[in-house]
Amino acid sequence: MRLRLICSLWLCLWATFYATGLRAQTGITTFSGIVLSDDRGEPIPFASLLVKGKNLGTVSNEKGAFILKLPAGQGAGELVVSSVGYVSQTLPPDRIGKSPVTIRLKLATIALQEVQVKAQRKSAADILREAVAAIPRNYDTTAVALTAFYREDTRFDNRPARYNEAVLSVYKSANNQPAGKDQLRLIKGRKRNIDPKAHNMPDFINLSNGARSSLYGDFVKLIHDKRNTFNERNYKYYLFSVQVLTGDRMLYVIDIKPNPKRRKGYVTGKVYIDAETLAFVRSDLRLTDQGLDHENNDNWLMKKMASMMTHLQFTMSGFSEMTTYRQNPADGRWYLGNVERRYEALINSKQRNLTDKKWQVATSFTVTDVGPKGIEPFAEGDITGTRNPMSWIVGDQNDPAFWEQYNIQQALSADTLPPPQPATPAASPAPAAPRQRLGNRQNGFGRADTLRGKLTPLRSSYDVLFYDLAVSVDIATKSIAGRNRIRFRVLTPIDKLQLDLYANMAIGQITYKGRPLAYTREHNAVFISFPETLPPGSQQEIEVDYSGTPQEADRTQPMVGGFLWQQDRDGNPWVQVVCQGSGASLWWPNKDHLSDKPDSMRIRATVPAGLINISNGRLRGTTNLPGNRTEYDWYVSYPINNYNVTLNIGKYAHWRDYYVSGDTLTLDYYAMPYNRQPFAWVFDGTKQMLATLEKHYGPYPFPRDGFTLMESLHAMEHQSAVSFGPLPAGRADSLSATDSLRIRQLVWHEASHEWWGNNVSCSDLADMWIHEAFATYSEGYCLETILGNDAELAYIASLPPQVIGKEPVAGVPDVNHIHYDIGDMYTKGSLMLYTFRHALANDSLWARLLTGIQQHFRQQTIRTQDLVRYINTVTRTDYSWFFDQYLHHVGLPRLQLQLQEQADALVVRYRWAADVPGFRMPVSVTRRPGHYGLIRPTTAWQTMTLPQMAEDDFAVDTTRFYVKVEEL
Repeated sequence: MRLRLICSLWLCLWATFYATGLRAQTGITTFSGIVLSDDRGEPIPFASLLVKGKNLGTVSNEKGAFILKLPAGQGAGELVVSSVGYVSQTLPPDRIGKSPVTIRLKLATIALQEVQVKAQRKSAADILREAVAAIPRNYDTTAVALTAFYREDTRFDNRPARYNEAVLSVYKSANNQPAGKDQLRLIKGRKRNIDPKAHNMPDFINLSNGARSSLYGDFVKLIHDKRNTFNERNYKYYLFSVQVLTGDRMLYVIDIKPNPKRRKGYVTGKVYIDAETLAFVRSDLRLTDQGLDHENNDNWLMKKMASMMTHLQFTMSGFSEMTTYRQNPADGRWYLGNVERRYEALINSKQRNLTDKKWQVATSFTVTDVGPKGIEPFAEGDITGTRNPMSWIVGDQNDPAFWEQYNIQQALSADTLPPPQPATPAASPAPAAPRQRLGNRQNGFGRADTLRGKLTPLRSSYDVLFYDLAVSVDIATKSIAGRNRIRFRVLTPIDKLQLDLYANMAIGQITYKGRPLAYTREHNAVFISFPETLPPGSQQEIEVDYSGTPQEADRTQPMVGGFLWQQDRDGNPWVQVVCQGSGASLWWPNKDHLSDKPDSMRIRATVPAGLINISNGRLRGTTNLPGNRTEYDWYVSYPINNYNVTLNIGKYAHWRDYYVSGDTLTLDYYAMPYNRQPFAWVFDGTKQMLATLEKHYGPYPFPRDGFTLMESLHAMEHQSAVSFGPLPAGRADSLSATDSLRIRQLVWHEASHEWWGNNVSCSDLADMWIHEAFATYSEGYCLETILGNDAELAYIASLPPQVIGKEPVAGVPDVNHIHYDIGDMYTKGSLMLYTFRHALANDSLWARLLTGIQQHFRQQTIRTQDLVRYINTVTRTDYSWFFDQYLHHVGLPRLQLQLQEQADALVVRYRWAADVPGFRMPVSVTRRPGHYGLIRPTTAWQTMTLPQMAEDDFAVDTTRFYVKVEEL
C-alpha cells in the first residue's frame, strides 16, 4: 500500500450528481449473473471474470453480481471465473449469453504449511524479496493500453451524497517508469444529482481525482517507492508470516502485522503470491492506528489552513485497499485487474453544527480490456494532472445510451441508476474550426515562430519610443479599424524594418512623412521599405492604417489569446482583449517583441455610447462622436509591454479611492453594477495588498498612472489596469470561505505582476518564469496576510502535487515559445524560489534581493542570465548551478541517503545526484529528534553520525526544499 489518500478539503468547491440508465446496443452480447461460494451460497465480491483470448473482463461487485458485454459475431470464447481463496471455474461458450446465471466457486484448501515453506528455508520476507525480483519477468516491461471502469460512491452521515461513474482510457507506462508517467483519459462519464439538503454535507469535501488516486493502488508498479509496504527498506517495520493456499494453483498467503518495536508499521493485512511464478496476485490492506495517525498528521499545515478557511475538522478514521492482478493467458504476463478503496473520516464543526459525522467513500477501478503494447503517451486529454474531483472532471455528460459496449462493474442496487430514458437522436455537430499549428517542443518550430520570436537586425536596428493607437470597435460585427502612429529612434542605418500584424488583419496603407511606403508580408510579419537610408540617432515616425476581424481567444489551446465577445448578466455587451503569448499584433500593428517597450503610449478607443472602455494608464477624457459612439482617451506615462495594452468594454460601475504611502496613489475600481455592493470586499482589500507587496518588493512602480483593479472576462495583469476575471454568479454571501479566498489570491497574483512582469519584464518568452514564478510566490504573502502564521508554509506544501514535470521551466528562446502547458512556470518556478530562499538561510539577504532586483532592473527587460548574474553579485556566490538545475532540467535534484543504525546513534551517508555538475545546495534535515538543521551535501559522499537517533527519527524538510529523496 502506498500512503497517498489525497482527500481534498483544501481549496475545493464541487458540484453534486446524477446518473442515467443502461441501454442495450446492437452488436453486443450481454452476460450477467452472480458469483457465489459453493459451500454457503454467500456472494463472492470482486471475483474476476475474464474471456480467454479476448483480454476482456470485469469483476463482480460487493454483492457478487456482474455484467459482462461481449462484441457479437466474434465468438464468445471460454469465460474464466476466479477469486483468491476459491477454485477457478471455466464456463464453455454455450453458457455465455444465457443470462442471468449463477456461478458457484468451491473453496480452496487452506494448508497451514509453514513447515513446508521452512523446509525450503524460505521465510515470508524471502518470498517477498523473490516476488519483487520476479516483477520484470511477470509484468509487462513496455507501455500498454488499458480500458477501465471507475465508480465513486460518497455517503455522509450514512446518506447518499455523491455518485459518479466513468469509462477511462489508460496509458500504463512500463514498470520501470515512475508512476507519474501513467495517464488517464475520460471516454465517458456520468454523475447523479443528489439534493444537498438530503445529506447536508459541505460541498467542498470531496475526494481529489479518485481515478488517479486508484493508480497508486498498483503497488507492483510502485514497488520502489519509499512508502510502498513491499519495498524492502520497509520490511523492518513489519512482522511477516506465511501460509499456503492450495486450489487450482498454489498461493503463498503472507500475513502482515506491524512490528511493535517500530513506529512506522502503517498497514496490516495480507498479500497473495502465486507460488509457481512468484507473481503478486492480490493484496488486502488497511491502515493501522499508526497509519491513521500518520495520515492525519501528514501535511498538517495544509489541513490546519483548510480548517481555518472552512471552520471544519477532518479526521481520517479508516482506510482499506484491495488490489488484484490478472494473468493474460496469451503471453503469461500479469496486469492490474482491480483496485477497491474505502475511505472513512469524521467531520466536526461547531459553526456547521456537525459532530462526528461520518464521511465515507467507496471507489472501484476495474480494468476491463487490455489493449496493444508499446503505445505512445496521450498527446492530449490526460486528466492525471488535475486534482479536481471526478464529479467535476465528468462534468454534465448525460448520454441515455451511456455505457454502450463498455464493460463496467455492476451497480450494487437497483436504485443506483434510474430507469433507462429513450434515446434522443443527436444533432449533427457543426464542423470544428481548424486548430492552429502551435510552435512548441512537440510540434517543432517554423519560420513563423522565428519571425515572431527572434530579434533580427530588421528589429534590433530601431527602438520604439511612442505608440499613438486609435481603434474603433464594432461589437455587432466583431471587427475593428484603426491606425497606429509609431515614433522610433534609429540605432543603426536602415532602409527596411519589420513590424508585426496578424495576416488576417488588412493594412490600408503605411505612410512616412505623408507618403505611402512599400511593404511586403510574410506570415504575421510586415517588412517596410523606406525611400532612403535612415541615419542612426534620428527619430522617425510612420503611421499604419489597418482593419479586420481580430482573432478570438481560444481557451482550448494553450495561450492562444484574442478578443472575448460576450454579454454581462443583464445582456449588455462585454468585450475584452487578452493577448499574452499570441502577441499584441493580433489586433494592432507594432514591433511585437518583448525586448522593446515604448517609453509611453496613447490609447484611444471608440465604442458604442453607454458603454465604458478601460485601457491602461490614466483616462484623459472622453469625446462624444457621431453615430452614437464615444471615444475614450487613455495615456500611459511609463514603458509598457505590448501584450499589456488592452481594451475592456462594458457597462461598468466605477468608483475611486486613495492609497497613501509616501505619495498619494489613486485607486480606480470597475465592476459590473450588480456586483459592486455584494463584492465590495474584493476591492476593499487593495490597500492592505499594496502595503504588503510594497513591503516586500518596494514602492508601486507606476504611481503617475495610478492603480486600476477591475472585474473582467479573463484574469490578466494588464499594466495599471489589473483584471481578475468575472466574479461568480449568485449571491456573494453564499460563497464558501475557500471560494472567497481563491478570488483574493487571484487578485494578489495579478497585482504582483505590476512588479514582476510589468516593471521587471522578460525580453524573451523563454524567460517568462520571471513573471509567473514570482507572482505565484506572492500568493504566499496573500495567505499569510489573511490567515496568519503557518499559512505561507501550508501554501508551499500545496504546490508540489500541481507540478506537471514534463518540460523544463525555461522555454526555447527566439521562437515565441509559449503555446504549451506552462503550469510549471508558476508552480515549480515558485517552489524554486522558496527552495532558494531557505537554502540561502538569510532572510535579510533574501529581502534585499527582492527589492534590489526591482530597483536595479526598474522598467527594463531582462533574460534569466541577467537575473542570475545580479543574484551572484549581491550574494557574492555563484548560484548558476542552482538555477540551471531547476530551470533547464525536468528532474529534481536527488538527495541520496544511506541510513544505518549503530548502537545509540544513526549513521547517515548523503550526497546530491543532479543533472548539473557540482550541485551543492544546503538542505534541512533532522539533526536530532524533532529538530531540523542544515547540512551541505555535494555530489561526493559525506557521512555524519547523529546520537540518540533511529531511522524513524530522520527526515528531510521537503516542504521548504523542493527536492527528491532517495534512500539507497
